[in-house]
Amino acid sequence: MVRSAAVRLTLTACGGLLLAARAVAQGTDRTGLLRGMVYDSLITSAPLEGAEVWIEGTNRTARTDTAGRFQLADLAAGRYTLTFYHPVLDSTGLSAPPVAVDLAAGSIALVTLATPGPTAAHRMLCPHDPWQKTGAILALVRDATDSKPLPGITVTAHWTIYALVAGSVRAEPGTTAARSDASGRVLLCNVPTDVAVVLQGTAGEGPAGMVLVDLAGRAFGRAALDLAVAATTGAVTGVVRNRNGSVIPGATVVAIGTESRTQADELGEFTLRDVVAGPRIVEAHAIGYPPGWAQATVRAGLTQRVAIVMGDSIPVLDPVTVVGRYEPYLARVGFERRRNAAQGHFLDTTDVKSAGAVQFEEVFRMVPGVRLRPNGSSYLVELQRGQGQILNPALANYCPPAYFIDGVYFPLPPIETPSLPLVPAEILAIEVYSNIFSAPPQYQRMDSGCGVILVWTKRGVPNRSR
Repeated sequence: MVRSAAVRLTLTACGGLLLAARAVAQGTDRTGLLRGMVYDSLITSAPLEGAEVWIEGTNRTARTDTAGRFQLADLAAGRYTLTFYHPVLDSTGLSAPPVAVDLAAGSIALVTLATPGPTAAHRMLCPHDPWQKTGAILALVRDATDSKPLPGITVTAHWTIYALVAGSVRAEPGTTAARSDASGRVLLCNVPTDVAVVLQGTAGEGPAGMVLVDLAGRAFGRAALDLAVAATTGAVTGVVRNRNGSVIPGATVVAIGTESRTQADELGEFTLRDVVAGPRIVEAHAIGYPPGWAQATVRAGLTQRVAIVMGDSIPVLDPVTVVGRYEPYLARVGFERRRNAAQGHFLDTTDVKSAGAVQFEEVFRMVPGVRLRPNGSSYLVELQRGQGQILNPALANYCPPAYFIDGVYFPLPPIETPSLPLVPAEILAIEVYSNIFSAPPQYQRMDSGCGVILVWTKRGVPNRSR
């Protein structure tokens, strides 16, 4: 039997591997028994099924069952060296020296073996990580067609952290990158453990692929990036449910980073056709529910099925009709005064309703000088007369306008689907200024060279007693 990729385990002071062994007297039988369990502390935090355990220098082997247990019987007294192998460790490139176990005649040696934990794996893989509260992601880059490893592929991790600074919310983007080795492995260190991270990569003439990884506070995580090396398409089908298993009809489903989008039927089922091949993040939105997503690997000419689980429904209050109170609020915020000055383009509730928009961004189809660019689950709004430019590779040099909702600046994340948390039905009025000089002084920012958009909503109307 050939075991060139075997992973060997020993007890170390750093706690990366665990061995507990004790001998128990067993009658007068002079042969002994090695009995134990293999535990996965790295990925699943559960017993490790299918691990191959053997005694070095012999042909005695055992394979762990569904509970991670193994047994080696009819052994003479002496010292034995145990080794075990499992793909969960082989794929990470981690290794350890063998373990010596002393077995007395007529006794049982109980052995517990464990893989390195996330913290130990992080220390081994990223020994020079200078940050605190960061983690490591080990990704395997493969060809989506034949699953062969792809060396020399640059994989980039993107994330966004929001910080409260001087009473406003500021988006702080982060990124790190590395290249895959000859076996297709790529190690990304210094990634945050408390926010989701988007991994992106491109192989040959194929499209860029995306994988969403959330370490959820753990110091180590794995991911598979199965990239298409040519521009091909496939399909994704599935169902949208909430956490209690009920289907969500009418949900909007999109493949992030592509123009593929559809709506779930009355049974929550959906089909996305002609989706560019490679790893895709499939996202679902529905009114009254937090968004949900699922990871899919699209292969040429094939169909993959996924299940998207959205959060519990959010209570939606019955509509409240307020008569004669919209005008005073808009007058108070200066909307009518600025509309009379004709320094920008202005929309009121009548204009918004006549646009027939389903999403917020679609309202701008009727605004001169505005271009909508499809972008995953929404659109990018671009003012064509904007004076500035933001060189952001994640947005393909897209220059977004500065948004203010009810007078409060609302920054857009640079690596996620740029969309405002609004629906057309709750909009009272919109003001569009194509450049910083035409915008009101209180809404001019240093990064507003691409224009300013003010949105006034029904939520912003002050509560008043009847």
